[in-house]
Amino acid sequence: MPKIVWVGCQKWDKAYPEAPLPGHAVQMQAPEHMLLETIKFAVFPTLLCFAALFCKRWICHAFPMDRRFVFWGILAGLLLIPVHEVLHAVCYLRHATVYIGLSPEKFAAFTVCHEPISKRRFIVMSLLPAVLGIVPLCLFILFPVSWQIASAVCWPAGMIGLVSPCQDYWDVHNVRKHVADGASIQSQNDGWYWYLPAPQSL
Repeated sequence: MPKIVWVGCQKWDKAYPEAPLPGHAVQMQAPEHMLLETIKFAVFPTLLCFAALFCKRWICHAFPMDRRFVFWGILAGLLLIPVHEVLHAVCYLRHATVYIGLSPEKFAAFTVCHEPISKRRFIVMSLLPAVLGIVPLCLFILFPVSWQIASAVCWPAGMIGLVSPCQDYWDVHNVRKHVADGASIQSQNDGWYWYLPAPQSL
């Protein structure tokens, strides 16, 4: 497990110690309107959550949760956001140092590690926090309709858990589209880079 360092509240653009980057590394370009791009990846999880809600209502012939307790589900989902970042962090290699903190200016949490990671591990690292949405949504579906309070907590928590990684979903889409198989991916303070192993000289 990597070394995880909690850095508290920090500016979004704060710099962290970088690992050496090969000279042939290629920087991955971010779209001009990143927010619009990432919002697209929130559409399907949102529709999935509402589909689960309406299907259960139709099957059970009753609204499946107590609306008075939805706030507690929203609160639970927000409180799990730091856990979201920890799930990113644990995917890095044992020798890595990972910085986790909050950025009040962006109203967001962050995970920063400038050690290289394989393409496959990057995809796992990016998608792992989605379990914080999958698990409560599955519980919501499985709970009997009489469990109104538990369902009212699980459904909004599941919604937040599935929608909050929309940036991560975009990252996976971008990496799968532009990064060669077998490549390493590494962040720096100015963005993400990828590179293949340097060719061996004869």
